[in-house]
Amino acid sequence: MSAEVTLRPLSLPRPPASNDCSVAEVRDKITAELDALPFLGSLACSHAELVAGSLAEVVFTYTVGSSGIADSGWLKLCFRYYSDWDLQTFEPGGRDYATARVLQRSLVGGASEAGAATVQKLAVRYDVKGGERPFQKSLLVHVVDGYLRPGDVLEIRLGDRRFGGPGTRVQTFVEDEFEVHLFVDPLGTSRMAHAAVNKIAIVPGQPQRVVVHGPRVVRGDASTVRLRTHLQDQWGNVCTDVAATMSAHTDGVPVASTTTPAAGWAQAELTVPAGAGRVDVIAKTDATVIGRGSTLIDVLDELPSPRAYFGDLHVHSNDTVGTQNTDWNLRYGRDIGALDVLGYTANDFQITDEAWVDVVTACREISQDGAFVCFPGVEWCGNAGVGGDHNVVFLGEDTTLARSLEWRQGMASTSPTPQNWPITQLYAAYEKDPESYLLIPHVGGRRAILDWHHPDLERLIEVHSAWGSSPWFLEDALARGLRFGASAASDEHRGRPGGGSPGANIFGGYGGLTGVLAPALTSAEVGRGLRARHTWATTGARAVALLRSGDHWMGDEILSNAEDLTASYALYGTAGWEEVTAYDTTGPVWRRDLHAEAGLSRQLVRIRWGGARHRDRYRWATWVGRLSIAGTGVEDMTPWAAAHPEQCLELHGAEAEWRTTTYGSDIGLVVRLADLSRARFEIEARVLEDDLTTGVRLTGADLIADGHRDVDVGGLNLRIRLERIAEPAALPSTVKGDLRLHLPLSESAMYLRARQFDGHQVWTSPLFVCRDTGER
Repeated sequence: MSAEVTLRPLSLPRPPASNDCSVAEVRDKITAELDALPFLGSLACSHAELVAGSLAEVVFTYTVGSSGIADSGWLKLCFRYYSDWDLQTFEPGGRDYATARVLQRSLVGGASEAGAATVQKLAVRYDVKGGERPFQKSLLVHVVDGYLRPGDVLEIRLGDRRFGGPGTRVQTFVEDEFEVHLFVDPLGTSRMAHAAVNKIAIVPGQPQRVVVHGPRVVRGDASTVRLRTHLQDQWGNVCTDVAATMSAHTDGVPVASTTTPAAGWAQAELTVPAGAGRVDVIAKTDATVIGRGSTLIDVLDELPSPRAYFGDLHVHSNDTVGTQNTDWNLRYGRDIGALDVLGYTANDFQITDEAWVDVVTACREISQDGAFVCFPGVEWCGNAGVGGDHNVVFLGEDTTLARSLEWRQGMASTSPTPQNWPITQLYAAYEKDPESYLLIPHVGGRRAILDWHHPDLERLIEVHSAWGSSPWFLEDALARGLRFGASAASDEHRGRPGGGSPGANIFGGYGGLTGVLAPALTSAEVGRGLRARHTWATTGARAVALLRSGDHWMGDEILSNAEDLTASYALYGTAGWEEVTAYDTTGPVWRRDLHAEAGLSRQLVRIRWGGARHRDRYRWATWVGRLSIAGTGVEDMTPWAAAHPEQCLELHGAEAEWRTTTYGSDIGLVVRLADLSRARFEIEARVLEDDLTTGVRLTGADLIADGHRDVDVGGLNLRIRLERIAEPAALPSTVKGDLRLHLPLSESAMYLRARQFDGHQVWTSPLFVCRDTGER
């Protein structure tokens, strides 16, 4: 078969002509245009500086590199997982809403309009673990239905305000260089390449409070006491570049005065008489009175230490997964955190050998006998199934790492190789000279499991950190017959060692502190005090808890042939004490109610809720609740133990609503009523993560009769409590007493746990008692 076909001429208007790349000049010009672009592109940001905790709209502009991005390719912005800056992509009018759009389609390299990028949509989602440690929080942008060309410009908005939202809440803690890393998948293979990094300075806000740190108790031979004071913003960051006069007063009489530097941290030292009792520090600038802070000082004749020493034995820096460099964290702990003892801690699988040498040198250089002790240490990071996280504090000269494994960015290896794995290998590495080391089982991360224990190395156990409170850990250890002392630390990832303020998420508790008794502030004596378990633990308050029996102090092992033993205790608080409880190896055995001793108010009721959902790392509980009160007038309603500005309690006359997060401890509110006997309470509450709901209805008459009402909500120890309380001003800041212990015909132990009215808690190390019956 044959046919005739008539061909048509080129249509008018003609399509754009192709570049004739057989012509060297044309080819070279196109190549030069593309070579002028970074291969994987460039990233710019609208802000070089942001105020910690502020609301902002932050715009990143990404110019696609000469690689282009294939259809179905990805790009992602990543920042540190332990930042409390979060994003969302599902509520346009809400806070933290993030978007991405193509701002400009480039024709660089001789492209025609028809050859411009064909991408139809940029799909955006937020994944808190979408990247590689430490830059795990990720905003992922998917190139949908088409491709991106070299030179195309994308706009990524964090806190997009075009839809009515307030912006994004910036990370609440300061960081000189908050890093945002850009990764690109140019070929659509889902294999990402690092393209760029942008650095933003997160700076403190304006002064909101004056913080004063002192030793709380000193020995009778002290004539003066050194106080450290500084200015904080609303999120607990130390303020900078504020020239202020700090004056100390006792009973209204000035006893010391100094000024903060005009540049750098707004901090100062004050020396006051040891017998000052209560010291008030007033901060002023030329223009205004900023505020006042206070501390208490008690002088004790019998104290086996010149003063109470406070330590934070778990402090990270950006050598691994922390914030700010090691030098910053060590100086902050000494000058702002007012620590006597600091334990630097590196994640063993992440620290490089070179960085470890620098860390040890920094710890040695900053240590000064009589002023500051700094121990290097690592966190052995085996998974829970093989022992779990253990802090290794190097008390002596040896600082040899016994890594679990090495597994970090930049390694040539494609799989980890175990080195000292499982926990038994860690014990074997250090048992040759146990006095030179201190191992502390850790709760916050890969939870330590007590199925394995080395009594010569593991002397203390953690009951609190910025992850939250874990009193059950010490209780479990004693129930197993293990002899641990109490410790607490920050596990500081935010650059605020020394009882630092909570962040808005993940690290929602105050950084904890370990108190220690030692005859001198030297590495050797403090090390011995820690290993002797002459310690107490606090949830961040500079409170002191002492327990002794004669010449034996908490942590000691006592051999007795008597049926009874007398123990004495003394609590020196930073607020009024409301409860003291004694525990043995099976649980609580005695309780002292300071509210009842002071006299319960006929008007005050506290409603508190708290606890944790489970024992592992991300155990927090998000509570949404509502309270209504009828039958009587509500004269006042105030939040209780709300640790940061995003613990949201909205109070409206006789009603309250809340959305708060608890990490093991409690939060709540205090209500002052016109007539408690006529009041009717109704509470509805829900824990969002596990969809646990509960309700409470009771009357003021019920509370008058019973004193309190407890409601078990589930989880590990989630609960709601309604209770009568005393007037807070009536609660004592110092509490002492004696306990006569009836001893069993076996080994036993006893320690104290106490709570202040502000919610802070303390734990003493136990007294360990073995009754000698004389039988052989």
